[in-house]
Amino acid sequence: MMLRFISSLVLVLFLALSQTQLTYAQTQDGDLFATPEPTATAAAKKIINKPEKSVTEPEAGPEKTAILTLLNKRGAGKLTYTNFVPYAVLYAVKSGVPANTIILILLLPLLATIVVSFRYLIGLSGLGLLVPIALSVTLLATGVTPGFILLTSILLASFFSRFLLKKIRIMQMPKMALSMMLAAILVVATLTVSAAYNIFDVSNLSIFPILIFLLLSDRIVALFLERNLSETIQTTAVTLLLGMLGFALLSWDALRSLILLYPELILLLIPLNILIGRYFGLRVTEYIKFQPVIKHVSK
Repeated sequence: MMLRFISSLVLVLFLALSQTQLTYAQTQDGDLFATPEPTATAAAKKIINKPEKSVTEPEAGPEKTAILTLLNKRGAGKLTYTNFVPYAVLYAVKSGVPANTIILILLLPLLATIVVSFRYLIGLSGLGLLVPIALSVTLLATGVTPGFILLTSILLASFFSRFLLKKIRIMQMPKMALSMMLAAILVVATLTVSAAYNIFDVSNLSIFPILIFLLLSDRIVALFLERNLSETIQTTAVTLLLGMLGFALLSWDALRSLILLYPELILLLIPLNILIGRYFGLRVTEYIKFQPVIKHVSK
């Protein structure tokens, strides 16, 4: 019954995406921005190919006009059963929602699917579902260099807090508060040193990315207090790996342009997640772990 449902869902998505595939095949050399108007093309490329830190900022007026022009040329201005998703995106942009925000929101389910795949297919799990995604967006908002410097300082504070707080016989929540204080002090010191030696620009750094890093530190310390050192290091490493992978996908210009002009492709994640949710076989790490047993049984 479930397989029939998935097959029907895939068929409906295929019919809805058929027009998208035809339009994509007609573009010049696979360029999503192939259009006769060079001004609109240049402005649209400008918003997609922004530096990592600025892709989270709203676009300017000319860039918004170029995006609207391209979406209209794609045929999203008229609502049909095959283009209801791009029509909704076009309506949102016309209503004032920044195109950058729409791109990032539409890519979040893709990052969630990757995290789920790592857990249920590969057998590696991080700090839940939202923490790796939040880490990806935070690195995108701060930029590569400031993000990794702040992240390194947060991790150092977390490891130092673990060994220090293990020796203090108090409740866990006060330990978490003390850990937050140590992380905050180290972040302030990191920002001060970075500003004094011009390592990176701290004048435009918002409090919200720093808050996300502090929340990450809170989760790591909580993991330290509940599990042993090896499990904590493994979980933290997987979380960082997923965060950096998500950052790479969010800053990938080709993927961003594809999702903006063909947002209905995100619907393919529905059958993919259903298939992942119905998988009950061995994971990749379990295949590696039990390889001797598998070879013995096969003989």
